[in-house]
Amino acid sequence: MAVSADAWSDRARTAPEKYFPIPSAPVRYNFGQGIPAPELYPIADLQHYAVQVLEEGGAEALGYTSPDGPLELVYGYTGLRRELATWISGRQGRAVSESDIMLVNGSSQGLALAAQALAGPGDGVVVEAATFPHALNYLKATGATVVTAPLDDDGMDVDALEKRLHQLYESGVRPKLVYTIPTFQVPTATCMPVGRRERLLELAHEWDLYIIEDNCYYEVRYEGADVPTLYGLDRSGRVVQSDSFSKVLAPALRAGWIVADPVIMEALARVRQDLQGSQWIARIVAAYMRDGKLQPQIEAVRAGNRRKRDVADAALQRHCAPWVRYRKPAGGLYFWLELSSEVDCSKVGPAAEERGIACRAGETYTDDDSGRRFLRIAYLHESEEQIQWGIAALGEVLAACATS
Repeated sequence: MAVSADAWSDRARTAPEKYFPIPSAPVRYNFGQGIPAPELYPIADLQHYAVQVLEEGGAEALGYTSPDGPLELVYGYTGLRRELATWISGRQGRAVSESDIMLVNGSSQGLALAAQALAGPGDGVVVEAATFPHALNYLKATGATVVTAPLDDDGMDVDALEKRLHQLYESGVRPKLVYTIPTFQVPTATCMPVGRRERLLELAHEWDLYIIEDNCYYEVRYEGADVPTLYGLDRSGRVVQSDSFSKVLAPALRAGWIVADPVIMEALARVRQDLQGSQWIARIVAAYMRDGKLQPQIEAVRAGNRRKRDVADAALQRHCAPWVRYRKPAGGLYFWLELSSEVDCSKVGPAAEERGIACRAGETYTDDDSGRRFLRIAYLHESEEQIQWGIAALGEVLAACATS
């Protein structure tokens, strides 16, 4: 008898379809996946530290744990957590110890663990109206009631969030959790100002809420002053921050972490079952940080990304301006394009795919059809020449899809 989907679990049958569809035509201009600029990966440094870690640690570097003990199977390599604690304390203005940090397999695993640890049936969760779809799925999988708050030019509308909290309460659902990407939000690239961040924390205190702060774009700022993170501003232990080095070192490292209050950290530890990530990779990143390599790398990434951001902006102005509106992002990896009313948005996706242009439809990031007039453009993976040629081709597609 052939194996069939009848054997699938209920969760497998009801789960969303695969997120990364296979394009029907070869991709010439990859503006789809949010991949950092590959020419900025610190390949020589990573090669050096990979060898050094093996020379210094020998077989121990390839084991499950270091001499610090079996708790590393839950929290990860102690040496990297110590380096992260020092760095986070300096960057975010809040004292952090290694016990406040858990290493995870990329920021996405941190989001999944936080959802499992903090949300469940009967709980109300508020997310931004357009958001990271995997995080949305993690939260829905807990059985919690998930609703959205609108976004404006300053990120999540905190006044609207307060109304959502009242609506949840009045419907018999306990408001429990807010998930937000306050710094260079996905997909809109907005950045929440300090005053709004402080008001969000006030609401968390008033309503006894937890906040999951997705912070993985914080270091890819191209202009303007850094703003405090929610975790840095929080003094009540309500913020769980998930972060990673995927955007400033290399995605393949999957070097992510969660930083949180000890009470929340205990909840995260209880739901974790994967016996941590790579001890070897963690040692490599720890040695890299120990030798002062991280901040120069971040500055190089910011400068290289800024150049490509400006190239993409100039190309959009030249080739797409009649058909799109957007804000030039001050950081992050994306442009969020709103199609003009003259463009038949139902034709854009198929026409772009036929021309070999990969980009993301706005509906990917919304739980309804409010994203149908938007496109997300990720540009860092391509060369400056490819960015210009690809956006020129996109402009031709948009013109062809415009009503006369």
